[in-house]
Amino acid sequence: MRKSSRVKQQDITDCGAACIASVAAHYQLKLPVSRIRQYAGTDKRGTNVLGMIEAAEKLGFQAKGAKGPIESLAKIPLPAIAHVIVKNGLHHFVVIYKVSAKKITFMDPGDGLEHKKTINAFSKEWTGVIILLLPDEEFIKGNQKTSSIDRFWQLIRPHSGVMILALMGAVLYTILGLSSSIYMQKIIDFVIPESNMQLLNLLSMGMIVILVFQIFIGTFKTIIGLQTGQHIDAKLILGYYKHLLQLPQRFFDTMRVGEIISRVNDAVKIRAFINDVALNMFVNILIVLFSIGLMFMYYWKLALIMLAIIPAYLIIYSISNLVNKKWQRRLMENSADLETQLVESLTAAGTIKRFGLEEYAKLSSTDKCNF
Repeated sequence: MRKSSRVKQQDITDCGAACIASVAAHYQLKLPVSRIRQYAGTDKRGTNVLGMIEAAEKLGFQAKGAKGPIESLAKIPLPAIAHVIVKNGLHHFVVIYKVSAKKITFMDPGDGLEHKKTINAFSKEWTGVIILLLPDEEFIKGNQKTSSIDRFWQLIRPHSGVMILALMGAVLYTILGLSSSIYMQKIIDFVIPESNMQLLNLLSMGMIVILVFQIFIGTFKTIIGLQTGQHIDAKLILGYYKHLLQLPQRFFDTMRVGEIISRVNDAVKIRAFINDVALNMFVNILIVLFSIGLMFMYYWKLALIMLAIIPAYLIIYSISNLVNKKWQRRLMENSADLETQLVESLTAAGTIKRFGLEEYAKLSSTDKCNF
């Protein structure tokens, strides 16, 4: 299974659309799940088999729904989409990629990963419904997705001038912060051994000037960062809101209000990444290079020792980043689910009161809090 064929659903109703995206990626056609949702007519209850077949045909596939026994899976063209009922009676779709004598390999859009189950275990979940897909003559390979780098560049390009100023200010501010080390080195090497008060006064005056300059640059950097954050917030949030108003009513019929609002909060996180994380990352890289250069100027043996430590640090960072990425994604998804639940329950507060569903609403919200 290709890595590109592993597609993770963004919402509980996206499993059908994500499965079609996985099959399309297998045949080297990459496109966003949101577009397949529109083709398949995905609504708040999910996607049905007919909608998935129609969506696949719009993408250039020959698609057909079928039903049969577990033994028939060894004879069908793969990949194929299977309808299963998982825990808690939830209806779900998975993509079967390989069938052997004992095991079935499939992609679950719930986590976007490859799984293997025995024939017997899979048969307990499978309803017997399968969607067969093969590309026809109208099928066109290609990449219709916008890469994350392109999206990132489109977002910061209008503010590139201000971002460069903020970056330069951050670099200069940090470099000036290193001057305290040079100040202490001069005092220890020259002032104390020779009791040179004139040099001490000169160095101290220079250090005071540097500190004042550093405070000025730090204030300038903070103001620039705040202004850039406001501009990015306006572009993201207002742009998202304007885009929502231009969408057809069908979109609002298929999306919950809480999900739409959670996207606004995601926009704030994007701004925080651009304004803080990305900027600090570039600054830290430059500071590391600058510091290594200074160390080679003063004592090259110590600089080599520090360079030898960097690969070990990168390995530790890579391992921890994989773990953190997994948990951060899970935390963000669960937070979005909780926010959706809260918004939906508060919006329907009148209905909850009329039917006495307060305890049910509390339990539903409590379940979402169990991250």
